[in-house]
Amino acid sequence: MTSSDAVHSDFALGTLRTTASHTIGIPHLTELLREVPAAATAEHYRDAVVEGNVLGRPTHAGRQRTFRHLRELYFLDPDRPEFAALRRYWDIDPSSRPILAGLLAFTRDEVLRASFAAIADLPAGSSVTSADLTAAIAAQFGNEMSESTLGKTGRNTGACWTQTGHLAGRAKKVRIEVEAHPAAVAYAAYLGHLAGGRGLGVLDNPWSQILGIAPGRTLEALRDAHTQGLLDLLVAGNVVDVSFPSLGGAA
Repeated sequence: MTSSDAVHSDFALGTLRTTASHTIGIPHLTELLREVPAAATAEHYRDAVVEGNVLGRPTHAGRQRTFRHLRELYFLDPDRPEFAALRRYWDIDPSSRPILAGLLAFTRDEVLRASFAAIADLPAGSSVTSADLTAAIAAQFGNEMSESTLGKTGRNTGACWTQTGHLAGRAKKVRIEVEAHPAAVAYAAYLGHLAGGRGLGVLDNPWSQILGIAPGRTLEALRDAHTQGLLDLLVAGNVVDVSFPSLGGAA
């Protein structure tokens, strides 16, 4: 096994359904990462939420529950390459934070992934209802969830995509065109690398949909990230090599 294989050997799309009962909690994640230093251990994240109550939850049970949901979606463990990379890009570009969090939550939560079908191809300004999101989830999991649970997932995922910046509004939501900055592109490419993608294939995956990268713009997006020093890119004829030396992975 090469060192690169070791990086992504345990990577898998998550089968969690955290968003069946909660949102992806980007405001909580933002507050937590503001309070906990980048060099912290996994235990420090738990202590900050459960013992230090940095998120201001009124009960101990509530603090434990909030930490469990954040850990499910984001690992909160520097030994996990997905989280270690998120933390690095998080500190580099604050404007990319909502999409960075959305990319990892999308990786971890199968309900959130299913819901994206409702908004993936909508032009900016299109109306989106919780029923639209519920229908997309029901198409995959309708036989496994009750009607009331499906309804809640529609509302929750609507709130999730609002947190990431893909939707705007409260009762009436509309599709927003997101802008993928280089840090988000680099993180999406790294997740694609962990999943086994190589070359342009690091962005030829579901994560590029979250970024809204237009067809044919993959190489341009990677070049922008390379220019910012967020990944290494080598193009020779039809051969494209993408690597992440600062994160310990080569494509």
